[in-house]
Amino acid sequence: MKLFQDLNIDIQQNIKEIDYYGYTKIETFLTSEGKSHLLNLINQKYDEINSNGKMKYKGVPARNANDKIVYSIYNINHCFIEVLTSSVIREIAMHKLNDEYYRFLPNNVPNYILSYYNARSSGNKLDLHIDSIIPFPGSQKTNAIQVAILLEDSTIDNGCTVVVPGSHNSGRYTDREFSNTKPLTGKAGDLIIWDSRLWHGTLVNKTKESRWVLIATMSQWWCKQSIDIVRNVDNNVYQQCSDEQKQLLGFCSIPPEDEFSRNNTKCGYDFLKANVEDYF
Repeated sequence: MKLFQDLNIDIQQNIKEIDYYGYTKIETFLTSEGKSHLLNLINQKYDEINSNGKMKYKGVPARNANDKIVYSIYNINHCFIEVLTSSVIREIAMHKLNDEYYRFLPNNVPNYILSYYNARSSGNKLDLHIDSIIPFPGSQKTNAIQVAILLEDSTIDNGCTVVVPGSHNSGRYTDREFSNTKPLTGKAGDLIIWDSRLWHGTLVNKTKESRWVLIATMSQWWCKQSIDIVRNVDNNVYQQCSDEQKQLLGFCSIPPEDEFSRNNTKCGYDFLKANVEDYF
């Protein structure tokens, strides 16, 4: 199954938009078949974890009480990893995140990692915030980006993401107030990428309909993952991954157990094992 389109677009223009505005939108990223397949998988998984109307996740923040969320979606099906390694996402992410001094991998392949990957259909309004942990101005590089793949139309009425254009270069934390915001509406299948320093939030979903979107946080290799993906990923999924995809999950940057086994966190593809359990 072909998940995403072969788009003939000027990626450098999208990179310039992220540098200047903090975000970019790429229309019709997913194929029609890809949209339906990914959405069906998410709905099936959500029904499974929310059986009898009782969410099985622990510690979900109160602000997400009315949101529909599916965490760690890379474990549902390998296709959720495959879509993140499309040439469009890959080229933009490499420009914003790749460490040119990594050395253990060629400069023409990714060395950034996946930090967090979920599916969300917003309910409550989400205040403006940043996901870079700390704000810092300037630089074409950043420590993290958000990749949002719309599985359903995203509108003002159903709680679309809003941003403050240019705020990624402010060097400040957000003031939470929704002033000077721009709604990022889009059609199912569109792709939106933003610098994690960008002030962003969501509107309240005023409809009774879902607004499913896949949200991946990608970060530089040295940033701690929000989920311990290398211990969490299903081995069946792992075995379907290419070397590049295993690196994306974090398997080339596992900290050494001690100074006698290894003395460098950075590794190349030659470090990769046959099974997840072989690392631990």
